[in-house]
Amino acid sequence: MSARRRLTALALIASGALALTGCAGSSPDGDSGGEIKLTYAFFAPAASFPAVQMQEWADQLNAKTDGQVEVELFVGGTLLGAGDIYEGVSQGVVDVGLDSPAYDTSRFPLSSVINVPLGLTDPAVSSRVFLDLLTEFAPEEYQDYEVITAFTTEASYLQTLTPVTRRADLQGTTFRGTAATIPVLEELGTSPVGLPMNEVSEQLNTSVIDGYASSREVLKDFGLAESVTHITDYPIGISNSFVAVMDKAKFDALPEDVQDAIVDLREEMSQFAAEEHAAGIEASLAYAEEQGVETVDVDASDVAAWDSILEDRATAWVEANADAPFDAQAVLDRARELAAENG
Repeated sequence: MSARRRLTALALIASGALALTGCAGSSPDGDSGGEIKLTYAFFAPAASFPAVQMQEWADQLNAKTDGQVEVELFVGGTLLGAGDIYEGVSQGVVDVGLDSPAYDTSRFPLSSVINVPLGLTDPAVSSRVFLDLLTEFAPEEYQDYEVITAFTTEASYLQTLTPVTRRADLQGTTFRGTAATIPVLEELGTSPVGLPMNEVSEQLNTSVIDGYASSREVLKDFGLAESVTHITDYPIGISNSFVAVMDKAKFDALPEDVQDAIVDLREEMSQFAAEEHAAGIEASLAYAEEQGVETVDVDASDVAAWDSILEDRATAWVEANADAPFDAQAVLDRARELAAENG
């Protein structure tokens, strides 16, 4: 079954369930009515920091509405998988969905600016910059949605089987990357491949790949500190970004006080997620140290070349979005301003 047909089938099931249970307890005129039940989907497990944020949002929204709003969570891809969630929200499969716009930069071009290497390393700062950009520019890519919250991971770092301190160390190697990091990896001299994170350990252990670029919580979460030996302390751009959305018409039909409660939580949940992520990174690095993983710096003689490669990615992003429905240079400039203001 195609993804579109699967979503259509799920939408029919969901709408039937709503008709049977009558759980949409609000009316378009803003009458608070009775109990409101919302569903919220994400693709990663409950223990992941974005999913922990979901539970916090559900609890906070319930408290802010004096128990009127109940949120049922579907995590780990139990309802919708990565890349399907935004369409699932549009088709009514789920009320609120959390996904990564970085998985589809053609659909979410403005959002992809946060993956441009801007020197951001603190997830609290990058999350604030990202949410501020979405709020200020109100991009067309979200015109049918209400943005519930938005946040990011930390930057990607090279995590390797052998120490990498110069571009020469990457010649003849193969690294796992993402859409955001593959162009940088290519410029640095390695051969990048796309690979699900849950397959990285096996590929490292069989020397199919020589390392990967990712935020560092994976060292513990996926046990990769048991395979790699070194981390190169040089951030190469935000590893991933997340945006939670609700269908705009469905949001507008909620009672005004519930809408206000959701909006009030937007920034708070962005920073909550960032703090959860930062704590996970700290624990992951401690675990990596216990496993004997060492952190190395880029050789001073090579830093300028690495910096130039990252700067070229910013230029490439502006050029790639020359025909986008926004001023790409203005968006990039504002992202840099916000990074400086919040850094």
